[in-house]
Amino acid sequence: MFPAKKAMVALVLSLLVPGLGQSYNGEHRKGLFIFVVCALCGGMAFWLSGINHVSLLLGLLIVWASAIVDAYKTAQTSGRSLDWPYRRSYVVTMLLLLGPLALPLLWQSPHFSRVAQTRWTIVVVSVALLFLVTPYFVQLAIQRVPELATLLQQSGL
Repeated sequence: MFPAKKAMVALVLSLLVPGLGQSYNGEHRKGLFIFVVCALCGGMAFWLSGINHVSLLLGLLIVWASAIVDAYKTAQTSGRSLDWPYRRSYVVTMLLLLGPLALPLLWQSPHFSRVAQTRWTIVVVSVALLFLVTPYFVQLAIQRVPELATLLQQSGL
């Protein structure tokens, strides 16, 4: 697959810049994707405030930490087949942590049937959409029921 790489070099490069360890391992597109996702999360967190700021920073840390582990493990297994990223436990963990960003990993995994891949995709996309539309539903409820705004203010929300 790739010539043998030093795992610690990949780990340190990933610690310095998200995606740089993947580029070192010869996975340039993956490295660029990780860098862009981290840059977007960091940039958007800089401009936003409140819970959105915290959520984006948490997302940045999760993606970056996953990239560090990926670069290290990929360098360790260079020249051999890369089965560990496609194992059920790893894929499910990434789906729970990264949501839709982990769907390509799910669809490339040979450890899931097409039915399971479809079900996981529906669940992950549905939860992500629900997360995105919940603030609009709350705002709509406040507009329709003005007492709800008072109740939310009294409870500190």
